[in-house]
Amino acid sequence: MLKTYLKKFSILRFFKIYITITKNKFLYNTLEKQEKYIKKQFKECLDYEIDFNKQPVTFNQKIQFRKLYDNNPLYSICADKYRVREYVKEKIGEEYLIPLYLVTDKLTEEQWDKLPNSFVAKANHNSGPVQIVKDKNKVNKKEIIRELNNQLKLDFGSLTLEKYYSDIPRKIIVEKFLKENIEDYKFNCFNNGEIILERVTKASEISNMYDPYSWKQLNFTTGNKIDLKKYEKPQNFEKMLEIVKILSEDFEYVRVDLYNIEGKIYVGELTFCESSGFGKFTDEKWDYKFGEFWEQKKLK
Repeated sequence: MLKTYLKKFSILRFFKIYITITKNKFLYNTLEKQEKYIKKQFKECLDYEIDFNKQPVTFNQKIQFRKLYDNNPLYSICADKYRVREYVKEKIGEEYLIPLYLVTDKLTEEQWDKLPNSFVAKANHNSGPVQIVKDKNKVNKKEIIRELNNQLKLDFGSLTLEKYYSDIPRKIIVEKFLKENIEDYKFNCFNNGEIILERVTKASEISNMYDPYSWKQLNFTTGNKIDLKKYEKPQNFEKMLEIVKILSEDFEYVRVDLYNIEGKIYVGELTFCESSGFGKFTDEKWDYKFGEFWEQKKLK
């Protein structure tokens, strides 16, 4: 009964997203229409306005300007969870890449059967869902394969109006499963030299922001509940800082995600439009502070 329900839910979710993408392509096919759509969504999500005829001030406003007017070709390369591996390799070396088991244009049962018992599988052109397989003998193989391949049919860029995602050649990638309840270190890197770290506990979706130099908790976040528990710096933290500075040097703003397994550092992903520019800060002043940190070139 539960399996049947989950399968129906997955199918319904796919068609809902597909319909939204189709609608967006038809209704918002010009910059003027996209501006109007974003203005409405922005007000509903964040309770304040965005004016595309004025230079942006807040972090979320600057993300919206990036989405519509910034055509940096590096975005589609580095947002691609497969092609970014070559970028990382050239910048800091391949020892920081999560081991890759498979990359394919379509996942098959034959490929699945050759994979190790545990792994993480995902599409390279979107923000999920990610399939974390801890024991492939205890999951519904056909359902997971179908769900992953369905993701390849969806133009994520048209869903979020982050157009660089639409330029990514779509693939399924399968990587090593690193750790149960892994901690995610998300470094928000700005071109004025500021770095704000978000430490995320994935198992419970709680997080807190840190000053990475003093390790002081800043007690705000976006999208999660604030995690007030005290944590020690991970091993090799200075190396983590060194890595994010190198990986962020080509961009005005980028979020660099790292994992740290007992001192062994892995690069997760690079993100250019955090929460698609609709991330509500638990303390609104940080929306303005992040905007100050980001010295964005004039885009319009």
